[in-house]
Amino acid sequence: MTTHSATHSAGHGAGHGGAHRASVLPSPVGVVLRLLAAMAWTVLGLFAYCVCQGMFGGYPQVHSGLLTTLGMIAIALTGGIAWIVDERRPHDDE
Repeated sequence: MTTHSATHSAGHGAGHGGAHRASVLPSPVGVVLRLLAAMAWTVLGLFAYCVCQGMFGGYPQVHSGLLTTLGMIAIALTGGIAWIVDERRPHDDE
């Protein structure tokens, strides 16, 4: 047995734990929270797309140039944070 398969099989116990967890239905509150989270991420993604396309530019009365710059900084920071989190996660291919 290789190290990977020993670790893999040890992580799942006797083999019946994973099947038991799969048969449990998620709670209605959990489903609603996941749906709300998906909707929120979709709205934020559309906002990020609009910022990247410059759709909010051209309105100096509301300082649209500053808002677009702040939006681009927020997008860059989000990508940086996602990269850092991914780099800290152990990878199976290494």
